[in-house]
Amino acid sequence: MMKTFASTALALTLATLGVACTPINQAIHSTPSTQTTNISTANISTAKEVAQLSYIENLKSPEDLVQIPNSKWIIASGMTHHSGLYLIDSQSKTTARLIAPKASAPSAEFKNSQPQPHADEMQIHGLSIRAIGGGKSLLYAVNHNGFDKNIARETIEIFEVNANTAAPSITWLGNVPMPKDDKGRYLAGNSVVSGADGAIYTTVMMHPHNTLEDMFAGKTTGAVYRWTPTTQKFEKLQGTEFNGNNGIELSKDGKFIYVAHMKKLSKLTNTNPAKVVATSELNYGVFDNLHWAGDKLITAGSRTQNCGETMTYDCLKDFHITTINPNNLAITPLYQGKYSKDFSGVSTVLPVGKTYYLGSFYRDKMAYFESK
Repeated sequence: MMKTFASTALALTLATLGVACTPINQAIHSTPSTQTTNISTANISTAKEVAQLSYIENLKSPEDLVQIPNSKWIIASGMTHHSGLYLIDSQSKTTARLIAPKASAPSAEFKNSQPQPHADEMQIHGLSIRAIGGGKSLLYAVNHNGFDKNIARETIEIFEVNANTAAPSITWLGNVPMPKDDKGRYLAGNSVVSGADGAIYTTVMMHPHNTLEDMFAGKTTGAVYRWTPTTQKFEKLQGTEFNGNNGIELSKDGKFIYVAHMKKLSKLTNTNPAKVVATSELNYGVFDNLHWAGDKLITAGSRTQNCGETMTYDCLKDFHITTINPNNLAITPLYQGKYSKDFSGVSTVLPVGKTYYLGSFYRDKMAYFESK
C-alpha cells in the first residue's frame, strides 16, 4: 500500500508540471464524444513579458494560493511534509505557518471525519475559499496526509477562517475522506471547490489502476467527484472522465463545472451524468490550478512552444498566465515568463490588486510581480 501511495504522490508531482512527456497531439478520444474542441488561436506573443520576479521566502512547495475575502491576507498550500498551510501578509510580504488548534470534535456536518491531522503531516495540494459572512470563510484543502511519500490517507480538510482579528486564524471543522477503489486503494484529490449548498467537488488526476504511462499517452485517467451533505460520500460524476483532471471551478450560479485537463479546459453541466458544453485547447501551454479573478477565470502553467512533437520536463520550464471567458471559454494570454534557477514549477496565479502572485509545486518560495 505504501508503494501505491508513493506512486500516486509521484504522479501528482509530475503531472503538476503539466503533462511531462505527453504527446502534443494527444488522442481526442480521451474526452467524451459529445464534446466540440476549439483550439485557441491566441498568440502567446501578445502576452506581456514578466521581466523580473520578486520572492516571498520561508514556504515549502506553495502549490496553490487563495486570498481571504476582503483582506490583505493570502493562504498558501504546502505540498510536502512539515508544511501544510501558510498565511502571507500581501503588504509586508511576510509569511508564517497557519495551524489550527486541536478541536474537541469534528462538526456534525462532517460526521464521517477521520481524526484531525497533525499540521506536520498535512501535505496540502489544491485550495478553495468561500466567504460565509461576518468576516468568516470556509477553506477547503486537498490533503495527502503523511510524511514524505508515506501517504497514509487522502482527505479534503475543511477549516473556518476568521479574519476579524489582527491576524486571521483557522478552526478545523472536519474532513471528508476520499473514496477507495475496488482494491482498497485511496483515490488522490488534486484540486477542490465548494458550492453554496455545501457540496464539495474534487478532481482525481490519475486513478490507482492507471499508470504514468497511461497518462503520458493521453489516455483517460481521471474524473470529477462530488460530495454532498446528504450523501456524505464522494461519487463520480459520469461524463467528467478526462486525461489528467487538474484545476476545477464552479460557475457563479453553480450550474456549470469548469475542469482543466492538461492542454484543455472543459465546461460541463453540474449534473450526473455531466454534459460537456464547451472545450478550449491551448496552443502554447497547459492549464493547472483554476480560480476566479473578477468575472473571468484565471490560470497559470507551463508553456509548450519549445516542446516539438512531445513534451518533456526540460521543455516545460517557462510559464504563462491566461484568462478564460467563462461563457465561451475564449482564451486571453496575459503574461509570459522565463524559467530561472531561482523559480520554476509555476502551478497557480493569484492577482491581488495590481500584484500577481505565483505558486510553485516544488520551490521553497512564492513569486510576485507588479502589473504595469
